[in-house]
Amino acid sequence: MRKIVLVSLLLTSMPAANAADRVESTPAPVVSATPTPARTTPTPVATPTPVPSVAAKNVNTELTKIRSLIEAKNFSAALSALKVADKAFPNNADINNLLGYSARNLKQYKPAATYYVKALKIDPNHLGALEYQGELFMLTKKTSDAKKNLDKLKSLCGVNCEEYIDLKKAIGNK
Repeated sequence: MRKIVLVSLLLTSMPAANAADRVESTPAPVVSATPTPARTTPTPVATPTPVPSVAAKNVNTELTKIRSLIEAKNFSAALSALKVADKAFPNNADINNLLGYSARNLKQYKPAATYYVKALKIDPNHLGALEYQGELFMLTKKTSDAKKNLDKLKSLCGVNCEEYIDLKKAIGNK
């Protein structure tokens, strides 16, 4: 029996070259041609943070500079700077509103009226343009038009907003 055990041991420890001569009872594993997916957990993707556009940043910077000219009552310089800003940023209601305001303060009523109309065409609910256009209407003796602007301001922002209060003062008891 010792010989059988030794022979068995020798056969099982034979080099791989002779392994082809042996018959194995278990079949070789079948290799699949389809690769298994590596990972099923989705990789997080960073969402970009919205960055203000350069144009928006520059128009706000320009308007801040121009408003300081207006506060200093330097309407000529403000009007010149606003015309440049209007070319750089066309169809901006704030720029057109301030163009109208500066022109009106320089007693250039016809251009002021044009600027207010353009501002309100861009943004029909622009509170500042409605107030300032109403004030221009009072200067040019168009009280009924000023009252229409006052009514629109009332519907947009109520009787406590600054634009409504200022235009109501300009209209007075008329």
